[in-house]
Amino acid sequence: MPSKRITRHIDRLILDPNNYRFKDRPEYRPVELENVADPRVQQRTLNFILGKNNSNVKDLISSFTTNGFLDIDQIQVTEVGENFLVLEGNRRIATLKYLYDEFKKGNDVGRLSESDFKSVNLVSIEDEEPIQHLISMGLHHISGKKRWNAVNESQLVSDLISNHNKTEQEVCDALGISTVKLRRGLRTLSLIQQYKQSDYGDQFESPMYTIFETVISTPEMRSWIEWSNEDMTAHNAVNLERLFSWISQSEDIEIDEDGNERISTKEAIISQYRQIKEIAKFINDPRAIELMEESRSIAEAYSYSDVIGENRLRNALDTLRKEVQVAFNFSEHLTEPDYGEIQRLKDKLDRLIPSSKAIVAINDKRLASYFTTVDNHFSEIFVHSYRKLRKIRVKNLSKVNIFVGGNNLGKTSILECFYLLSQLNDINAFLDLEKYRGKFYSDFHSKWIHKNFLSDIELEGSFNGAETSLFLSKTETEENIEKSGYLSTIESEGKVNDLTLESSIHLYTNKAPELHFTKSQVLCPATFTSPFRYNTELLKKAHANAVKEKYFDQVIEFIQVNLDPSIEKIEMISDEGESRFMVSSSRINEVVDITKYGEGLQRVFEIALLMVYSKDGVICIDEVDSAIHKSLLIEFTKFIQQTAEQFNVQVFLSTHSKECIDAFVKNDYHNDFIRAYALSEVDGEIACKYIEGGRLEKLIDSINFDIR
Repeated sequence: MPSKRITRHIDRLILDPNNYRFKDRPEYRPVELENVADPRVQQRTLNFILGKNNSNVKDLISSFTTNGFLDIDQIQVTEVGENFLVLEGNRRIATLKYLYDEFKKGNDVGRLSESDFKSVNLVSIEDEEPIQHLISMGLHHISGKKRWNAVNESQLVSDLISNHNKTEQEVCDALGISTVKLRRGLRTLSLIQQYKQSDYGDQFESPMYTIFETVISTPEMRSWIEWSNEDMTAHNAVNLERLFSWISQSEDIEIDEDGNERISTKEAIISQYRQIKEIAKFINDPRAIELMEESRSIAEAYSYSDVIGENRLRNALDTLRKEVQVAFNFSEHLTEPDYGEIQRLKDKLDRLIPSSKAIVAINDKRLASYFTTVDNHFSEIFVHSYRKLRKIRVKNLSKVNIFVGGNNLGKTSILECFYLLSQLNDINAFLDLEKYRGKFYSDFHSKWIHKNFLSDIELEGSFNGAETSLFLSKTETEENIEKSGYLSTIESEGKVNDLTLESSIHLYTNKAPELHFTKSQVLCPATFTSPFRYNTELLKKAHANAVKEKYFDQVIEFIQVNLDPSIEKIEMISDEGESRFMVSSSRINEVVDITKYGEGLQRVFEIALLMVYSKDGVICIDEVDSAIHKSLLIEFTKFIQQTAEQFNVQVFLSTHSKECIDAFVKNDYHNDFIRAYALSEVDGEIACKYIEGGRLEKLIDSINFDIR
């Protein structure tokens, strides 16, 4: 490769428009050799190198004006016609060109003089093969100190192999890089090319390279997009498109209240390569991925992922096993305080182990609904028998149905009837009610069900225009089963139209219950909430659903306006493996658990979330006004009615508060959709008296009727 030292005027030097520094730029276009000296090409190339306000060469401008132009590193050129194309040193020559323009304008250029621009020391490369020039640049900018962006490094390696027929080993030997780095770069570049060909391709920027590189380096992500090292292509087009959407901005068209279209820009979910590693942990959990896309939050999806929870449990048990062995090996060093700590740890471990194998574990997975659409919900129900309720017919049901009365008159029981009937033969619904009736906050023993199922449950009703019924009884099965430890069997039969759905559960003293059914369906989604019950898992699911339905912000807004204007947001945060609702407030520097706030705020938060979770179904709210200040009742009851209308939810609620009844009437929101029922005891039997919304309003306004 013949070369010689020469000096030339700065005006005779032309910048390389095909410099590898430009190849990652969206506006880059290859330039043929015969066009490189075109003034427009040169001006564009100069602008590329200098950057906006000379931001790319500020270090060189400072160095040249302070120290002069130091001839330390070679500036390599090759003759092109009457000019010389810069092969190496484009940044330095671009900077000199800028400073020469400043010099000619009479501006201060520091220690530089005219001679620095008229006689630039160069090394002219004569008859150089293109391949030699590429390798020379690679040594300088890949293996050397003045590194290019990673995407440009990979592009050079790709060109050496694809365009110049070099083998991988030859490129590795020539540039002094490892085979691992070479192949990872080629695969990353190939994935980037797929991105550039997608709808999001115009958003690619050099810093995004590490995101694609991490995808290629992460086995779970490679598998998810079905990446092939053979043809260096991702073959799962659907998942690949989803991945590209996560690392890109997107635009949604929203319709405002006036019917006008408005474009809303959503920021990328992924902005750093580290986030790929986080997503990889739950990439095979469809529910978590869907939540991430809806909430645009990796942290939210992480906290809800069953995969993450299971992995953390396995890791915790593995660590526990190892560390307990270490403690055992060095037990001679234990002191009295250590024994106390071990006892506390033992107590926690004991709570992880069921006290008996006959534990009832409730499956809270949602079942398919019998109806695809729900227009009318419950119009009436007849309670043949449920606890102390006998022969009670509840007619003229509407959107919001209020049950009032004194203590121990069956208000909670009547709500449970609606909940049970809506769930047909899903025995888990019955078990769920029994769990909270018995005030169990974790799994409970089969003996409880066997002992406390005192009489049959028989319910009938009309739902969405169809006749439906439910019958539950305790019996001794005639099936040929293992009778050791056997207690009894709870049988369930649900009917809707001509469909009969049966299920049963065998209860034992010495092993887990056995649930049997051929098919199980529900009339519609349903939830039950009470101030005396707290279902953490249900609330987590309701929160995720509210985010998905884009309703969660409305909940926060109601709380801000009516309870605490200082609250900025409420988020689900994973803390040491446990998901908690944490509140950010302008009055408090740190986030705090929602349980640190008043019962009223917690109650509003829970009811609001469960309302949306009951979309196209029913919600039963026991003691709706519990812990809620009477000054809030008018706005809160109106909020319940509006949400019920928005999400097509039929509401059943109980209260013994006259102020609560007043609030529903005084909020003046569709009083014709309100029905009220007074429960009382007549001759030792519970009776239910119907009062329609309009009549209720007149009674309260005229004679201050107390329905309690």
